Amino acid sequence: MSQPIRLLLVGDSDSQLLACEALCQFPSDLPVEITINAIPREGTPQAVLSRAASLGRLWQFEMGRLLTHPELKSFDAIGVYLTGSKISDFRLTLDILYQDNRPLLFCGFNGVVLEKFMEGMSWRLGYDVICISGPRDQDTLHRMVAGTPFDRQTTVVTGLRRNRTSNLELLPQKERPKRLTFAEQVVMPGRKADRIRLVRILADLARRSPNWELLIKPRISPSETTFHKTQDHISETLRQTLGHPPGNLTLDYRQLPELLQSSRLMATVSSTAFFDAMDFGCRPVVLSDFGIMPTNGSHVFAGSGVWTSLEQLNDLDELDRCLPHPNRSWLTWMGYGNAFRPENLIQVLMECKDKPKPPLSLPSGHLTNANLSFTQLRRSAEIAIKQGNWPEASSLLQLGAMMRPTHRNVARRLRAVNFSNPLLRRLLLLLTYREVR
Repeated sequence: MSQPIRLLLVGDSDSQLLACEALCQFPSDLPVEITINAIPREGTPQAVLSRAASLGRLWQFEMGRLLTHPELKSFDAIGVYLTGSKISDFRLTLDILYQDNRPLLFCGFNGVVLEKFMEGMSWRLGYDVICISGPRDQDTLHRMVAGTPFDRQTTVVTGLRRNRTSNLELLPQKERPKRLTFAEQVVMPGRKADRIRLVRILADLARRSPNWELLIKPRISPSETTFHKTQDHISETLRQTLGHPPGNLTLDYRQLPELLQSSRLMATVSSTAFFDAMDFGCRPVVLSDFGIMPTNGSHVFAGSGVWTSLEQLNDLDELDRCLPHPNRSWLTWMGYGNAFRPENLIQVLMECKDKPKPPLSLPSGHLTNANLSFTQLRRSAEIAIKQGNWPEASSLLQLGAMMRPTHRNVARRLRAVNFSNPLLRRLLLLLTYREVR
């Protein structure tokens, strides 16, 4: 590869941005120029943005401004890590903007897919390349699209090895302190009663293991937000449930990779952190205390070989002695293995780069959500106008004008927001306002 491949990755929540970060773990000898656009969102952890910035350029454009950015066409490929219908909307909007010589488009999932795989895939079908975690998801996709117009959908297995640790001197297990880190998930388990029980299980285990340190790594701090919503932060659940927890049970807000490097064990209900732990030489354990429940995602990890009830343990010394290595067949099935790497994506993109690119706007079918909402585009523009975000409103209305060139109100609103004089702009916006139904 003589010239570096230029990638733009787009994420709109902390989970999606972490997926972008995981995908960027390319070997140092692979020339890749990375730009990450973090869609502005209140409460996105600053640590996540800092980590994204360390990978290359960091942009923070709203969706409309990003789609109309003059540099967009210069990228070789754009990776879209958005939520729900936004994934499909991005693809269809790009088709309107670029009839030819467009960047390649790829997308993927943010870690282990616990539920709604088919729904999630329906938003992704039609991309040039879809990144898959492992054989489990790839087999499911093949069965899903067999005999349909999408049975030739290009996919690539990029795996669940999300951290490059070859440059780190990881401590051997026996030299690490007796420490278990619990990777909290905002909605796994989601029921308040189950989250109270979870806290009690960890507290009781801490009391039975006075020579161990138990750390709860919250998914986010109380002032931050993630894609999922919850009533109470884990710190509040801890306070309400225990009042004064055991001295060896504490919350720790340090970055998870730092904690995993200094812990012997990592416990989770169903977090992708299971595989992060293995990257950093920390042995994972999956809580079986809540049963095989699809709502908790625990059904995916039931075959891991480390399915354990913390409630029934005598103490953590017992777990430290008896915990086996995760089932190797299950690891390979999920996508954790040397053959599954992010650089597989670069190879596929290079193969696709010089081939004719198919149209992105495919006919609606029984497998794909393929309609770009003109009405939703107008609503988003009106929200930007109310916020006084004139560049974003202008970009969204430009897209609307491309979709419906003869729509008079969109054309009038676009002219109004582009006026630099605040008084004239306000007057024209009042005169051209129409309720979007």
